[in-house]
Amino acid sequence: MYLKLKIKILDIYANYSVSILHPKTAKKISAHNLDRIDIKKTDFNQVFVLDTSSVYVDEESIGVFKDTAEEFNLKEGELVDVCLLSPSAANKYIFNKIKNKPLSKDQIIEIVADINKNSLSEVELAGFVTACQINDLSLEETTALCNALVDIGDRLDFDDEVILDKHSIGGINGRVSMIVTPIIASFGYKIPKTASRSITSATGTADAMEILAPVSFNVAEIKNIISKTNGVVVWEGKFDLCPVDNRLIDIEHALGINPEGIMVASILSKKKSIGSTHLIIDIPVGEQTKIKNPEDAERLAKKFLIISKDLGIKTKVLITDGKTPCGNSFGCSLEAKAVLEILEGKYFDNLAEKSCELAGELLELVGRAKKNEGYHLAKKTIENKQALNTFIKIIKAQGGKITRSEDVPKAKYVKQILSPEEGNMIDMDVFKLTQVAKFAGAPTDVLAGVFILKPVGHEVKKNEPVFEIHSDSETRLDYAYNYSQKTLNDLITFKKIIVKEFN
Repeated sequence: MYLKLKIKILDIYANYSVSILHPKTAKKISAHNLDRIDIKKTDFNQVFVLDTSSVYVDEESIGVFKDTAEEFNLKEGELVDVCLLSPSAANKYIFNKIKNKPLSKDQIIEIVADINKNSLSEVELAGFVTACQINDLSLEETTALCNALVDIGDRLDFDDEVILDKHSIGGINGRVSMIVTPIIASFGYKIPKTASRSITSATGTADAMEILAPVSFNVAEIKNIISKTNGVVVWEGKFDLCPVDNRLIDIEHALGINPEGIMVASILSKKKSIGSTHLIIDIPVGEQTKIKNPEDAERLAKKFLIISKDLGIKTKVLITDGKTPCGNSFGCSLEAKAVLEILEGKYFDNLAEKSCELAGELLELVGRAKKNEGYHLAKKTIENKQALNTFIKIIKAQGGKITRSEDVPKAKYVKQILSPEEGNMIDMDVFKLTQVAKFAGAPTDVLAGVFILKPVGHEVKKNEPVFEIHSDSETRLDYAYNYSQKTLNDLITFKKIIVKEFN
């Protein structure tokens, strides 16, 4: 049964296809909250999730949010046909997964298709993600989900047979991707590095790169840049690379969970979508990272390798140290500056070391370097400025103007944290340093962050500066400073220097 109703545009942005009916109107078509509603007119047919209200709409209207109206070119007052849709079969499959019943390939394809059509409510999506967290996905289910995610969305197809890529599970600072990309590109290999913005950290790779150059490009623009430079560092949110995966990630963040099967499918589907043929995956391990212990890392690594093989991607997984800071900086501008300083040859720290290790593994994986020689080949591109020159080309091709570390913008206010005692610095809490940077305003304030003056392994004296807090807001700077002082004994771990005296 279809009803003919008038569109009423509500001044709300929700980034989700929700329709509003008057309770009496909903009753006419036997519809309830969270049911699926079909709205159609000439050249338009779209599924919406239903909500009811006697405040926002009258009995002759159907309300849609402003962003939805703009997306589907719906006009105020125009007539549309509205009817109740039967429950999605995907709902049954989700319920089966909640009961720990395995999902077939076709069932997973239908779930993904319904998510893409907005045919599942937030509650149903949350049910699916939670079921995957509790019961996990088998290797077969993960592969099926990965392929289903790839089939919906944009693709980056290149004529080259070899496309290199690198991905980190995350959880630590240091923009390794911004160093690996120009190293690999300088050898003539294409490396389309798509990156995310910050979610829980002080910066994401896309945020840090945006300090130096724009990062929002469509598929055609990305291919054009790569044709000139072999590499890009761009934000993946500009184009629909696995759009269903982005919906699942939103639910994961809201629930504070990260189902392993969905995470693996998410990472590998995006790599498949950009045409990756050779891939290095970095799994940092530490108490404050996503992966807490080596045993879980090894199990996850095996899963990546098995599914990568099914997808035709030659992959190597590295399990790395996530216990200590990777480089000395936390925050968009500070981390971008650190990348340039390393490429300029001003110093070679553990961030540079890790970047060369990962780039070297990629060069060995693709056959450009012999076993155990990739690291030295990668490091040489930094020493002879080959990687720097390539990165400058990438920055300029992306429309950027900052190509020297001296030109990276700085925060107005800086405050130092002093060592409470004398000793050898044996540990710094990555999570708490991230929190300090966020209290200072990162990543919203792109100039805010933390700069470590005395890295782990160094000897410090009492009242000697250990790290700096940067912010463009004095108020935020005070928040960060006070938090640092309260947590300083947990944030920094010392081994006291013992002097024995003999009489």
